[in-house]
Amino acid sequence: MAFIGSVRRRTDEEIMSLVTGKHSLQKVHELIATRLPAKSIRIYEAGGGSASCVPADLLSNADVTVVDIDDVQLQKNKYANTKILGDIQTRAFPTGSFDLIVCFNVIEHLSAPDDAIRRFYEALAPGGLLFIAAPNPESFSGRITRMTPHWFHVQYYRFVLGYKTAGKPGSVPYPTVFHAVVSPSVLLDFCRKLGFNQLYFCAYKGMIYENMAQRRPMLGKLLNIAVQAANALVLWRKDLRNGDYHLVLEKPRVVGKSGPPQRKSNGRQRS
Repeated sequence: MAFIGSVRRRTDEEIMSLVTGKHSLQKVHELIATRLPAKSIRIYEAGGGSASCVPADLLSNADVTVVDIDDVQLQKNKYANTKILGDIQTRAFPTGSFDLIVCFNVIEHLSAPDDAIRRFYEALAPGGLLFIAAPNPESFSGRITRMTPHWFHVQYYRFVLGYKTAGKPGSVPYPTVFHAVVSPSVLLDFCRKLGFNQLYFCAYKGMIYENMAQRRPMLGKLLNIAVQAANALVLWRKDLRNGDYHLVLEKPRVVGKSGPPQRKSNGRQRS
């Protein structure tokens, strides 16, 4: 029976390794639609800049507030009702101001993401949702990011991905900090202690592998060899290709009455 169980667990892991960011984002959209029925809702995009990951039909009926430190990106934003030039780590809103807060690929750039998340919790209405997307600092690509200087990231975006404006004002990549709370296990524990209920978590294969395979095939092959070797070194206890993650949290409808700690959903929706 132990052998059968171990085979089944490996099969689950193999299935989850096929999850892409696009597939996971679709799951997030479905969860948001379920939890926040079709109506005009209040959305806060923290560090949202000029682009949104929120479904267009939901965005079109929402009252959207965007806070960003990048004035160039804010000027390009065409959908926000309110645009605020400011720091999400210090910007406070009254309790119950928003039904949905989205922080998409932002917390890795913050020196105090824990302060930002505390403010998110305060600003959410009971039953409101927080959607966080971020790179995983414990993954292979995350470790490379931590060990290399910002100028190296700029060169990658410019010469591998073809972003001619990379590193210029208003353009990616932005300096990466990787505060300890960005690590998924630390983040989940931190949010649970704040009072959040975890609804969804999914670590998925980072876009770096697809980008490299398409734009620099030889470098892509070398990258795959390197990450396979790294996975072997950790005995495949975790897949180091899973370079990014999505997390959806709920502020309890009765504050202070959050449920007991729940196990990670590994990409499966919780009800």
